[in-house]
Amino acid sequence: MIVVAAGSATRFGGEKLLADIGGKPLISHTIEAVSAVSDTVVVVARSDLVQPFKDLGHDIIVTKGGQTRTDSELAGLAALGREYDLIGIHDGARPLVKASLMERLFEKADEVGGAAPTLEPERLLVDSLSLRPIVNAVTVQTPQVFRGPGLLAAYVKAAQTAVVAHDSVEVVQRFGDLDIALVEGDRENIKVTFQADLEMVRSRLEAASHNEPQ
Repeated sequence: MIVVAAGSATRFGGEKLLADIGGKPLISHTIEAVSAVSDTVVVVARSDLVQPFKDLGHDIIVTKGGQTRTDSELAGLAALGREYDLIGIHDGARPLVKASLMERLFEKADEVGGAAPTLEPERLLVDSLSLRPIVNAVTVQTPQVFRGPGLLAAYVKAAQTAVVAHDSVEVVQRFGDLDIALVEGDRENIKVTFQADLEMVRSRLEAASHNEPQ
């Protein structure tokens, strides 16, 4: 699993990935969650966070990200060092991802080529130009999982065009030939973007830790 954690966090107003939740930083919760189902975990960090992430003591590869999300995903793929049958790409700011969701995504990607978790929008989406409702829209989450060789081939082509994509699904759709299945996502799989998101995540993680058997 490649964990993308190289953003500027400007909308959050601070360093959200190091925010303390239950005695450890947010990024540690994400790493522990994906490590439960992954053979290898690569964390792609901003240059100033590479050493702090290494110092956390997880059994991971930490590499420096790029100027864009696509550049950072490319850096993560390069850091893997070898080819993997299945590769997932996940947001570092989604620490609540469940093993059951990741396992379903890996299984579906193995079956068809790629898989992404989606949700029905909670409110009506409107096109900013026409002001008309957008029908059949879905919200796409991470992790997004793909067959490794096909994913790598798509990113090699993308790198030659200097494209900036929103996520891995867009890269594969534009430059690859893998089919992508949509898997039901999880509303608990919150991405921490604003301070209010952090408080929701903190309450859920701390409640879960209190419910663990002693």
